[in-house]
Amino acid sequence: MEKNIDVLTVRDLSVLAGGVKILDGVSFDAPQGEIVGILGPNGSGKSTLIRTILGLSARWSGSVIYNGQDVSALKPRRRARLFSYVPQNTFFSSLYTALECVVMGRYPNLKRFERYNARDFEMARASLERVGLSGFENRTVSTLSGGEAARVTCARAITQNAPVMLLDEPTSALDPKHSIEMTSLIRELADEGRLIILSLHDINLAINDTDRLILLKGGRMFGEMRSRLVNEDVLHDLYDIPWEIWSAGGEKVVAIPGGSRCYSPSKMSPLIS
Repeated sequence: MEKNIDVLTVRDLSVLAGGVKILDGVSFDAPQGEIVGILGPNGSGKSTLIRTILGLSARWSGSVIYNGQDVSALKPRRRARLFSYVPQNTFFSSLYTALECVVMGRYPNLKRFERYNARDFEMARASLERVGLSGFENRTVSTLSGGEAARVTCARAITQNAPVMLLDEPTSALDPKHSIEMTSLIRELADEGRLIILSLHDINLAINDTDRLILLKGGRMFGEMRSRLVNEDVLHDLYDIPWEIWSAGGEKVVAIPGGSRCYSPSKMSPLIS
């Protein structure tokens, strides 16, 4: 007998702001254990889609269902047991330490008047280690760099231990080394059973390191496909500029905007569609 897999179901999601539809009829299904990327040009509704799934948008219609539960009917604390969130911009002005900020991810799991216990702090320390911040436990968060603050926020979301994790451009503040490490961590979290949904501007990360892509343009569904099926025509139509996709050896590919072959290294060859 096959094991049932929890699924996030989004149906006809629309968001109105200032009389304008920011999202218009977006629908998709996403099962546990997948990495689902949201790809599209600026203003296409990527961040709005994430915020609406989380229940953070004001005027919206449609439905968000997780494992048969209507998410909009849940109280915020119950919703926080299902969804964790890593926003695009992280700025700390408090005097909390990194460990104190990360352990706050356990709050939705506490009973009324319950305090954080040794297990909660153990989970927080383990999460800091996973994002490469061991030794930062006592650092005041207001002293952290943008990339370090982003990783603290990710550690807090991991500590929350929700089955669905939503990240808004999680590598935008990271240098190449930490971006690679974050991408590997995201795959680990999906392999552990979490559903990962992330908005992206990094086309190569989207193609190489997600399982499936939701394509948005002008607030509407432009397409939905397995990441490996993205080709030059899809990217051209989505971004309105020419692209070239080159093989980088093995299963890895590199997408180059602008269509100029002068950028191609000697070890790369055109990907034959």
